Amino acid sequence: MAKVLKYIGKGEWLSIDESEIQPDDKIMEIQKKKLSKNEKIEQFYETLTKDISQNGYRSIKVSTILKNYGITKRSAKNIEFIREELKQKGFYTLPEYSIELKLESTTRIYNYPVKQLGELFSSEKALEDYVDKNEHYKLLNIKSVIRQHSPKGTKDKLDFKGETEDDEIVVLELKNAGGGKSAVEQVLRYAGLLKTEFPNHTIRQILVTGVQNYETALAIRGMQKEQRELFEWYLYKYHKSINHFELIKVTNEDIHYNNL
Repeated sequence: MAKVLKYIGKGEWLSIDESEIQPDDKIMEIQKKKLSKNEKIEQFYETLTKDISQNGYRSIKVSTILKNYGITKRSAKNIEFIREELKQKGFYTLPEYSIELKLESTTRIYNYPVKQLGELFSSEKALEDYVDKNEHYKLLNIKSVIRQHSPKGTKDKLDFKGETEDDEIVVLELKNAGGGKSAVEQVLRYAGLLKTEFPNHTIRQILVTGVQNYETALAIRGMQKEQRELFEWYLYKYHKSINHFELIKVTNEDIHYNNL
């Protein structure tokens, strides 16, 4: 509730809530202190921290980001300035804040280093088809795969059941964008089913995503230590124009990022 000043006589004023105003009261509005540019930016950071703490991220328009920094026109220089300022405060955007984003487009701000290293596929099936056709599973030391394998006694279907030269059995699940808790649980469940089906084999557990996101890191971080040591998370990097595809392992440092 906003505060106002009420005249109580002899040149004295008393601060009261607006709801306490009576019809005959002599009232004066309290002049709000005009914040400096730096104070406004710090207030913006405080709001981001609060919103991310409550929701995991803050959705915000590009034009609103500029406004909070007191910038009226975008340039390469101030885009780099904003990116660096956010990073120094432990904030990361997805899609990445850049000149390509329209002013009215929306990005999400996290206090976790979200990453997307290249282009995403049109669908999860398109990603699976590409990996299968080009045998990119071999980048993970998997010699052969079976698609849509259904473990005995279940209706579950794995994206890929793989085998390695060391006679390991592999759960390989692909997610076109981010994975999240459900994707991590999916890999763990499939690993349990394959262990029952192949009790004498080591079961590798691999999740590949197009986005390194907060939700997946949080799910992995919540595992027991023994589970985490067996779980592999990779980020794919894809550029369609040059037909380039690689897999980059997400580091423990990123999984256990100190703002998570």
